[in-house]
Amino acid sequence: MNFDNGMSLVPRVDLAYTGESFGSIFNGNVNRIKGYAQANAQIQLNGTDDRWYVRGFVQNIFDSNSETGLYVTDQSSGLYTNIFSLEPRRYGIGAGFKF
Repeated sequence: MNFDNGMSLVPRVDLAYTGESFGSIFNGNVNRIKGYAQANAQIQLNGTDDRWYVRGFVQNIFDSNSETGLYVTDQSSGLYTNIFSLEPRRYGIGAGFKF
């Protein structure tokens, strides 16, 4: 959206889906990682001549804690499973200038 004073407002929404995968080459049920979706959004106000901007953002809008990866250790360390998950919801603002 462009304004008469030369400034613009730019919204953005991202949705990413990662399908089912496995944590090892054996593709067993113990290594199955369910598919998951992640949504992010931001809105940015650009100054005249794009000399500056102010941005507000939210990452992981729905605060999903989906597993993104895993691996099972070997017998010498007890065969436990390390699980990796999405980062929790995060939000903030940013600003920038061009010289």
